[in-house]
Amino acid sequence: MDEESCYQETPRIPTTLRFFYGSVAVGMFCALVTAAILEPSPEGMGTHEQLGLSPCYFPEKLGVPCPACGMTTSWAHLMDGNVRAALETNMGGFLLAVACLLSAPWLLLAAIKGRWILIRISDGWILVFLVSWLLVTILDWVIRRLLI
Repeated sequence: MDEESCYQETPRIPTTLRFFYGSVAVGMFCALVTAAILEPSPEGMGTHEQLGLSPCYFPEKLGVPCPACGMTTSWAHLMDGNVRAALETNMGGFLLAVACLLSAPWLLLAAIKGRWILIRISDGWILVFLVSWLLVTILDWVIRRLLI
């Protein structure tokens, strides 16, 4: 089977979705570059404050970190190549950053070519990822921040 006939079997991505997927990919790349520029906070959270954002409400007012505390720090560690520190800081943040590292180039290529590369995105795949990511984030938070 030649290359052209393979493409004929793969449906084209509509133009509006191509623009959307390309925009999402660029946003992911921007988030990854931003994380690479940031210096991971030694406290394990608060790295986002380097962007001019306010401290998290939970630890400041409630004395307990929220499930998202440490996500930016986790991304910064991963972009520095420190996988272990990224995992130890916030497992949900680590998974989200890895998902962006893998899906940003894939989405951008699909947007440029107008066809899916390797696998086709579906609502089911997105739902499985989001539910899995949410469960890991909450479980990590309960174990690390509330039980230990």
